[in-house]
Amino acid sequence: MLNHLVELSLRYKVLVLIIFAVIAFLGLRAVQTVPIDAFPDVTPVQVSIYTESPGLAAEDVEQLLTFPVESAMAGLPKVQAIRSVSLFGLSFVSVYFEDDMDIYFARQLTNERLQEVGDRLPEGYGKPSMGPNASGLGQVLWYTVERAPGVTEEQVSDMDLRTLHDWTVRLILRTAPGVDDVTSWGGGERQYQVRIDPQRLYARGLGFSDVLNAIPANNGQVGGNVMDVGREQYLVRGLGLLSSAEDIGAIVLKAEHGVPVYLRDVATVVEAPAPRFGAVTRDGEEVVLGMALARIGENAKNVVDEVTAKLATVSAALPEGVVLKPIYQRTDLVNKAVGTATTALVEGSVLVAIVLFLFLGELRSALVVIVALPLAMLIAFIGMQQFGLSANLMSLAGLAIGIGMMVDGAVVMVENAFRLMAERQARGERVNRTSAVLAAAKEVANPIAFAIGIIIVVFLPLFALEGLEGKLFKPMAFTIAFAMGGSLILSLTLIPVLASLILKPKSEKDTRFVAWLKRRYRPILEWALGRKHLVLGIALAALTGSLALFPFLGKEFMPQLQEGSIMWRVTSIPSTSLDESIAVSKTIAEAFKRFPEVETTLAMIGRAEKGETADVNYMEIYTALKDPDTWDTGRTIKDLEDAMQETLEEVVPTTVPSYTQPIQMRVEELISGVRATLALKLYGEDLGELDRLSAQLKDVLAKVPGVTDLSLEANVGKPQIRIVVNRAELARHGMNAEEVLTVVRNGLGGEPVSVLLDGVKRFDIAVRLDDATRASVEDLRRIPLRTATGAVLPLAEVAEVSVAEGYSFVRREQLQRYAVIQMDVRGRDVDGFVKEAGAALDAAVELPPGYWIEWGGAFENQQRALAKLAVIVPVTIFFIFLLLYTAFNSVKYAALILANVPFATLGGIVALFITGQYLSVPSAIGFIAVFGVAMLNGIVLVSFLNELRDKGLSVRDAVTEGTALRLRPVLMTASVAILGLVPMLLSSGVGAETQRPLATVVVGGLLSSTLLTLLLLPVLYEWLETRTAASTEETPS
Repeated sequence: MLNHLVELSLRYKVLVLIIFAVIAFLGLRAVQTVPIDAFPDVTPVQVSIYTESPGLAAEDVEQLLTFPVESAMAGLPKVQAIRSVSLFGLSFVSVYFEDDMDIYFARQLTNERLQEVGDRLPEGYGKPSMGPNASGLGQVLWYTVERAPGVTEEQVSDMDLRTLHDWTVRLILRTAPGVDDVTSWGGGERQYQVRIDPQRLYARGLGFSDVLNAIPANNGQVGGNVMDVGREQYLVRGLGLLSSAEDIGAIVLKAEHGVPVYLRDVATVVEAPAPRFGAVTRDGEEVVLGMALARIGENAKNVVDEVTAKLATVSAALPEGVVLKPIYQRTDLVNKAVGTATTALVEGSVLVAIVLFLFLGELRSALVVIVALPLAMLIAFIGMQQFGLSANLMSLAGLAIGIGMMVDGAVVMVENAFRLMAERQARGERVNRTSAVLAAAKEVANPIAFAIGIIIVVFLPLFALEGLEGKLFKPMAFTIAFAMGGSLILSLTLIPVLASLILKPKSEKDTRFVAWLKRRYRPILEWALGRKHLVLGIALAALTGSLALFPFLGKEFMPQLQEGSIMWRVTSIPSTSLDESIAVSKTIAEAFKRFPEVETTLAMIGRAEKGETADVNYMEIYTALKDPDTWDTGRTIKDLEDAMQETLEEVVPTTVPSYTQPIQMRVEELISGVRATLALKLYGEDLGELDRLSAQLKDVLAKVPGVTDLSLEANVGKPQIRIVVNRAELARHGMNAEEVLTVVRNGLGGEPVSVLLDGVKRFDIAVRLDDATRASVEDLRRIPLRTATGAVLPLAEVAEVSVAEGYSFVRREQLQRYAVIQMDVRGRDVDGFVKEAGAALDAAVELPPGYWIEWGGAFENQQRALAKLAVIVPVTIFFIFLLLYTAFNSVKYAALILANVPFATLGGIVALFITGQYLSVPSAIGFIAVFGVAMLNGIVLVSFLNELRDKGLSVRDAVTEGTALRLRPVLMTASVAILGLVPMLLSSGVGAETQRPLATVVVGGLLSSTLLTLLLLPVLYEWLETRTAASTEETPS
């Protein structure tokens, strides 16, 4: 079949050229349209559910809101995990589905359940709603809306900035294609506040509820249908909407002796910022931060381009004195990361071209082979486009690994055609180029097809990966499979056609380089063949030695991607107020100005409206750095991080600072709900017990070497004022608990009772007690209440007002409460750390019944990936064995080629050990790639030796002749693969860290496997053949 394909191609040469011209055109189109991103989107299929209930404490939120929502979600199909956080005023539940669940279907199911659960939640405690359908890495553009230099807060207030952002900037940006939502953070939400003076209220014989009911009753707009007047029809509208603070003040509460009592008589109406849960400062100044969220599956680069295009419109719409400044664009990182990968591809391709010319010494052959490279890549891009994959660090790394392998088929084909033409010419025959190419192709078509098939099979384990590692590495496996499939088609169609058109028959002379190599190689091979046992002994000793290094290689999940910016996480004690956190952020911004490398500091305190689950004692500080090429301090980014951490510990000693990077932090949070590389989760029922045990666990972990940024979220210590109703006293005065609770919810909490519409803008109207009534705990005790008889008494008479400590938040996972201890591991591998820490914890802490611990974070992923690979790799080797058996119809040759594989790992292990890199998922993929190339060389060599034996040569002659003839293609394929990866090995751009372990293993492994292909394989082949021949002779016929 394969020979028939080559024949057809050579018969219809022009057609083949036209077909590949069309493929090249489609490939170029695909290159322009394939989504570009820095990182594959690792967002799990998840739906977030928010229930806002301003004023409720964490324990109440858990009991009243979180638990009912969680329980309803637990029964949904394909649910993998449910995590929740209940904190002051917010319930956040995240439902994780299996990867094959369609996100829109998951949202539909969740929404149906929310309709049911919404009816079961207590009245007046907020309605659950789903979060935006954005990717977890969807924050593609951040910008700030701030006062222009020289403009004071009196001229433009924080409230003005927030109003401008919410009702002008946000509305314009939300229309950009691909944007799911734009979140606001910081500033003050404008609110109309009715501040009641209780003395004046009761003096008029009115109660709190009279005001609460009067506002909605005076704020409406109705339709009166239509009315015919003569021959015309008129619409009837009843207009009674409130439109200003004056309108609210003019609401009549009652009339005394014909004189109206207005709302303004018992309260003052002001425009003021609503109570807030977060703030944002940039370089110490309060600003409003906007984040554009890309919808799931959108091209990050396109979304940023669309939003950036709208920024000009936005800037024009802003009034004087207000400016909009972009602060973080994902495209900066995307461009750098894709630039790193593209540079490696281009440089690799150039090196490959040089190698081919060196070995073939003939420009025409080198040109024919090089055509295969860009075309195979374009075919891979067509495949990526069809499968909806993005061009990112991982998928482009797949192409870079494949550079060498993509031209292997073409190298073998062209080299064989060139050799056959030269042989025919040397014999004095008239050379028909087409027939020579056909004869050459028939010799090598099967070995090439099997070798490339095996390389594709070798990457099958990557398709079996799940979860985060699957999302990271499947794109790489896909691109390699597409590119290798493309190179196979090219080797059997276009390459023979081009060879028959371009190659010229001329006597085959080895280039000086190849001749020099052959002169050196021959005597070494003769020596090896004469001392088989010694050679085998040396090879086995080397293999054993390298495997002995294996336990000394640390293990990690993924090397960290250096994004070129730092994200600080700063946690203060739970009782910290928002104003105190803002002051801390200003201190930090001032301290960071000492570092010339820092461009700007943006502190995000507490939480925005959606998407964050933090209290006001927690802040994330994004430090954008200047281009490292402009740094003149001589510091590396690592030195800078350490110096900044020291400064933080000095200027804000009461906080716990740690650092990470923007995308890394989001990825960690998405996967395990934890913003750290590693986390220890302690599950149990009682919050107090969890707090006590987690403190013990933390003390033990602090002593394990390699642990840094160890933090236990301080949970107890949130001061609370508890107002507990005294039912007996209430009954004595003829009152209900509702009257006390209304004062707490509205009078103190300021819950909105209606909405004021101003064009498209909507502002809440809230009723609360005036500031003088609620300045201290003692003032609260004196809040006057009106009894059923009209008498006035203080709150303290019917309720107990006390101060206590409560919980900042309650975390739950799989319907269980848990506490989490977060940490990063530096200077050692995560795997070794977890083993040592686990042993220390077992020895030091005894957990009571009903309490247990689990490790989370990157470690969880590493364990899952390694467990999966442990099953899949042996299965893959079995498949390869079957393929080899099919190719040679012989167990002996299949085993001979497979024997090459363990020796190929030798160089990879040694290379990792020498460079001090850890065994991670990228390096495991490097080993997989090495297996492929090692077998490719083995197949080509063994099939050629078998052909020579069929021609009647003795075993020794076949081995010496065959290996000398195949020396050039074997060295070409290996050096092409090695040099294709050298740029990746030496690169230091963004994303180089994730690709370097992979390149290290491939380069080291190829060096050892090539050496073995040229020495060990001939030795084993001769040994096997002579033994087979001997046993055949011994067997009587």
